Amino acid sequence: MKNRSEIEIMASILRSATKDWEYKTTIMTNAMVSHSQLIRYLAIAVERRLVTYSEATGLYRITDDGLMYLDKYEQLLRLLPTIPEFSEINRSEELQQEV
Repeated sequence: MKNRSEIEIMASILRSATKDWEYKTTIMTNAMVSHSQLIRYLAIAVERRLVTYSEATGLYRITDDGLMYLDKYEQLLRLLPTIPEFSEINRSEELQQEV
C-alpha cells in the first residue's frame, strides 16, 4: 500500500463512520490505520466537528460537516488526474527511447 496523505487518511476514517455509530476498533480496521493514527485523527475530527463522540456509549459517528468533507474530497478526486508512480514514468520513457 502506498503512503497516504493526511487528507486521504481523514477521508478513510470519516468513511468508516458513515453508516452508524462505530467503535474505535471498527473505524481503525475499516480505515486501515494504526491505533496512534486513529487517536490523532479522531481527536482532530471531533475538534473540527467532522465526527461526533458519544460519551455515554463510547461510539463515534460522522456529522453533516464530515459528510461535506467526504463530498468535497470525492469531487477533488474526480477533478484531479491520477498521478502515475515514478516507476511507471521511467518505464514509459524507456519505451519511448527504444522506438
